[in-house]
Amino acid sequence: MDDVTPAPVRQVDAVPVFPAGSGDSDARLWACSRCLNPTPFSMNLPLLTLPPRGGRGTVATLAVMVVAALNLAFSAGAPGASPTQSPPTGDAFLGLQSGLGTLPLLGHGRTRSISAENPTGEKGKGGQAIPNPSEPKPAASARAADDLGQGWKVRPFIRVNAGETATLMDVRGSGIIQHIWMVEGLNRGLVLRFYWDDEVTPSVEAPAPEFFAVGHGRFAPVNSLPVVVNPANALNCYWPMPFRSRARITLSNETAEDVSLVAYQITYVETGVPANAGTFHAQYRRTSSAQTNPVTLLDGVQGQGRYVGTFLAWTQTEKGWFGEGEIKFYLDGDDRFPTLCGTGTEDYFLGSYGFPRPFSTAYSGTVLPASENEEPPNFWSLYRWHIQDPISFEQDLRVTLQALGWGPDGKYRKTSDDLVSVAYWYQAEPHAAFPKLPPATERLRDAQRRPLKLAGAIECESLTPTDRSPGLPAEAQNLRNLGDGWSGDSQLFVRPRVVGEFVELSLPAVEPGARKLVLHATKAADYGVLRFTVNGRAIASTFDGYADRPRPSGPIELGVHEPRDGRFVLRAEVIGANPAATGARYCFGLDAVVVEKPR
Repeated sequence: MDDVTPAPVRQVDAVPVFPAGSGDSDARLWACSRCLNPTPFSMNLPLLTLPPRGGRGTVATLAVMVVAALNLAFSAGAPGASPTQSPPTGDAFLGLQSGLGTLPLLGHGRTRSISAENPTGEKGKGGQAIPNPSEPKPAASARAADDLGQGWKVRPFIRVNAGETATLMDVRGSGIIQHIWMVEGLNRGLVLRFYWDDEVTPSVEAPAPEFFAVGHGRFAPVNSLPVVVNPANALNCYWPMPFRSRARITLSNETAEDVSLVAYQITYVETGVPANAGTFHAQYRRTSSAQTNPVTLLDGVQGQGRYVGTFLAWTQTEKGWFGEGEIKFYLDGDDRFPTLCGTGTEDYFLGSYGFPRPFSTAYSGTVLPASENEEPPNFWSLYRWHIQDPISFEQDLRVTLQALGWGPDGKYRKTSDDLVSVAYWYQAEPHAAFPKLPPATERLRDAQRRPLKLAGAIECESLTPTDRSPGLPAEAQNLRNLGDGWSGDSQLFVRPRVVGEFVELSLPAVEPGARKLVLHATKAADYGVLRFTVNGRAIASTFDGYADRPRPSGPIELGVHEPRDGRFVLRAEVIGANPAATGARYCFGLDAVVVEKPR
């Protein structure tokens, strides 16, 4: 065996990349915090570029960052080193890098927390409320501490009456909001607005539940990194929100009902904010894909920024899989075609082959129990956070999503669903004004499935009988709660009491010439046997309306007929009942008549 001489090991001197006093202490601290904070949830999302660099320092590669961190660690541990020598701006990087890995790093930020017990967040100002038994409209539990006095949970909640706006936070100076906790009853009529640095229009505007990834006003646990929703309806977010001169947060009650219990805590750190930190934004929209498809999730964003998350409260109004649509990110002047193009809705939310069961993970989830094949409407709550993969843009951003599903013919079909969205991003100010927020009535409305509409059908419930048996009740009946098999979700419900009672309807003939008539009716346990005539001509076969449960009859062929005086007169007469029929036994329901040219 030949001898093998090992290759010489090259010695590399540990030359400090950021020498002490070089002016690059901010960058060194940033590099150190990155090395000490390998956790997945990096809180540096607001940083739109690398931190500012001094004349001699360069941050180019991970290796350089490691050496920088070692340099800082060695210099910090040198005899006589004082933590007070760290520049105040260095603590801002710690504030933006909150996580398990940076907990040992001691900075100079001052933690403050705003709540009903300390509305200003000032030092030594918490728990000072004094019981006031004469208060005319107290918040919930306001009288519970009357016998205990000041300092004993006198004001844990606030009350927000109908039409009022409560200021939750209004502080001056620079800092970073690190955590918000709120309990407000999952009320979509309560709107959160965040204003940074004396801006006139809000950077965040969304109903409180949707801001915290709760859709349709329906609770479901969310166990993600930036947003956590716990039983019974505790809302939490950890998005870092830097501000430079002022932070103001309001909660508006846009409903007609007082809200007697709103609990909240807003934790922030008073610290410097890096010059390259963007401010946090969130925008709410509601769109019907029957009217607009693709659906716009975000548009009009100008300037430099990073897109960091999407929440969707999707109401499925038709049976069948709905998640084939592509999400598209139009960046920096993209026009007709985007730079980033997804491959499907389930793919974007990090799933595959549909959403067979709820899941909630660090970066994505679908949290409400739902099935695309259940009777609509079906309610979905979906979130996707771009924490490890923020979408950076330099000039502008537009985000759209196709509402696309599978059709019965094996081809894609556009869906007619209802989509509520919240888009989350950071950007350099100023920001463009948001679209007008929909009114509370629109936000509180639960979307309904679209009723089935048979092509070319005349709805029987829309017609007034031209003749009927004396005193025979015949009226429109809503069948929405029975499913989606009826055209227009309604029928003409007729209640004969004896054999021989009838009703006649006049169907307009739009054009001259013979037409084929196809009736759609209803079967149910108390429905009778019918005979039909058209323009006095009897249809050979009778119709047995009995079924053990209400269901559509399917098409009933009435034959080809010539109109008389521009109309077709349809007569339905009860002639008996199925032996299994129960109850009234002779009722019947007429859904719609399709009038078409014979083939």
